[in-house]
Amino acid sequence: MRSLSVAVVATVAAALFSSAVATAAPKDYCADLKGANTGTSCVVSLSDPTYRVDISIPLDYPDLKSVSDYVSQTRDAFVNSAKSSAAGATPSQLTMTPTEYSSAVPPRGTQAVVFKVTQSLGDASPKTTFKSFNWDQTYRKSIVYTVATDDKTLTPLWRVDNPLPTVAPLVQSGLQQELAPPPAAPATPTAAPGQPTPTTSAAPTTPPPPPAPLPFSSTALYNPANYQNFAVVNDGIIFFFDQGVLLPDSAGPLQVLVPRSAIDPMIA
Repeated sequence: MRSLSVAVVATVAAALFSSAVATAAPKDYCADLKGANTGTSCVVSLSDPTYRVDISIPLDYPDLKSVSDYVSQTRDAFVNSAKSSAAGATPSQLTMTPTEYSSAVPPRGTQAVVFKVTQSLGDASPKTTFKSFNWDQTYRKSIVYTVATDDKTLTPLWRVDNPLPTVAPLVQSGLQQELAPPPAAPATPTAAPGQPTPTTSAAPTTPPPPPAPLPFSSTALYNPANYQNFAVVNDGIIFFFDQGVLLPDSAGPLQVLVPRSAIDPMIA
């Protein structure tokens, strides 16, 4: 009888414990960051006479733990640096602005958030970097540029070992086209209403010379470390490059879409 009573108590306790676990509230990462939950975003704002922090985090990203860890580390490192730096005329500032992306191209859907991170310490010029997080909706894992063969917790972006011989020239040409496009063709003369069509001279015109090639760093262009921030979209993959990595600082932070049609067989 005593054995039966002990067994009943143990069964009831196990049932209660299982119920408590099943109904436990999900972890509140926004509260951990001391942010304000707006329902769709977690807004973290800090201000001090010597610095200011403004961060927004979308709450619908599946792997909020990884995002929260990154935000916490970046915020704390900035605050520590701002407190230890000599005060300038301008307060130090950190802003982290997210942009969300998604794709629905079979065999798997993806979801991404890319943070544009701008930091300035005192009177120094601001510097902008990126941090991306990508999620595989089918495998329920984070997507990263490359994965060790024995890593079962992540999924790779590529199915090939080295995609850069194909990807890097596309990045270079895409940025060249965007930042230094070829000159436009001369406009065709048009007639005013009621006037005869103007004639053009038969003499050939010399087209303006093409713009000079941008001063890309070839070493950086073919360095896989510079391709870690990306977002998978239906049309391809958008790569994000920190300010000063591929081109001089004056070019600012860069992003470029590599068309899916050119790289689809290489995407995992």
